Amino acid sequence: MITVVGLGYDKDCVSVKGLKAIEAADKLFVLTEKTAAGAALKQYNPVYMDDLFESAADFDALQTAIVARLSDGCVYATDGTGYSDGAVKLLTAAGKATVIPGSVESADCALVLTATDAATALPYLDTAAALVVTELDDAILAGELKCKLSEFYPDDFVCLFGPSHTPIAFCELDRQPVYDAATQVVFPASAALNKKTACFGDIRRMMARLTAPDGCPWDKAQTHESIRQNLIEEAYEAVDAIDGGNIDDMIEELGDVFLQAVFHCDIGARTGEFTLGEVMSGLLNKLYFRHTHIFGDVHAADAKEALGAWESAKAEEKSYTSVYDILCRMPKGFPAALRAGKAVKKAVKGGDDLTEASLKESAAAAIRQGDYADALFCLCGAAALGGVEPETAVNARLKTFIEEHKA
Repeated sequence: MITVVGLGYDKDCVSVKGLKAIEAADKLFVLTEKTAAGAALKQYNPVYMDDLFESAADFDALQTAIVARLSDGCVYATDGTGYSDGAVKLLTAAGKATVIPGSVESADCALVLTATDAATALPYLDTAAALVVTELDDAILAGELKCKLSEFYPDDFVCLFGPSHTPIAFCELDRQPVYDAATQVVFPASAALNKKTACFGDIRRMMARLTAPDGCPWDKAQTHESIRQNLIEEAYEAVDAIDGGNIDDMIEELGDVFLQAVFHCDIGARTGEFTLGEVMSGLLNKLYFRHTHIFGDVHAADAKEALGAWESAKAEEKSYTSVYDILCRMPKGFPAALRAGKAVKKAVKGGDDLTEASLKESAAAAIRQGDYADALFCLCGAAALGGVEPETAVNARLKTFIEEHKA
């Protein structure tokens, strides 16, 4: 078994337990002497791994070489907590290492990643916590990292580069004169509520601030019922933006729809009904279990088969017992034309012998008899079976009608 000791990011961040392990080691290996933490261990006559950085073709080869050099019973000291080291990940996966974590308080960080991990598999960040990225060994990797992080940090965000924590603008991340395996960059925590670039955590904090005891009187007074209509209206405005093809409007209106979901979750949390975490967990589980063609053994060759797989999984999940059961569970808040079209399509899938042609004939007969409600229903059903969404089609025709009456 190999004992891994995390050194933190400065010479004073190793724990008492970690230092005892280092002092008692018969054989001590250290990742690099180029950092303050690694250089502080020279007095223990360690074997440094810096030569492997020069000889290894890439980080995968480097990690393999480090593992090969380590011997059973030795102590391996590495920067950071100890867990983010690639070689340590290989060792722990094989059950060959135990880790004594190092402190990272000096870097004020909550998340520590290697540059390779951050540039290729970065989780969705909350920038209210600091981020430390290690092993930034060349400008190309720095450029990839900058592209990945540009979603979270604006160009003028000040980060701390290298062992001296030199302040640089984020846009300069891939333009520094020196990069090596010991290079790290710290992105300080930023909890401001007026950021140029926001993340999901910022929206949650804003909502919590608005509904805090000393928050906005109007926001605090709202209930699920009082803002119900807002959700409908914002959804329609988002659809208008999509139909208009205006990207700026889409950004604004989709944000308003998103706000309504967050608002309801905040109300649910304050009343003890449900939390945002429950809503997100429910959504994640739904996406997982209904995509049986992705996460299960169902095959879908095209979009139509994928939709069929989704519908089958949904039917099993909802435990539908009949077509009547399916129709009764349709949202009553749907617009009439939309609801009618969906109802007919679901009925046909359930075995009804309705067709586009038969519904057109029924609509014509209903018009002759003056039963316009039946005629409208049959026309909506015929449109849906013909591949036309009736709500969208009527709105498009209404737009044309309005334009025809321009002065």
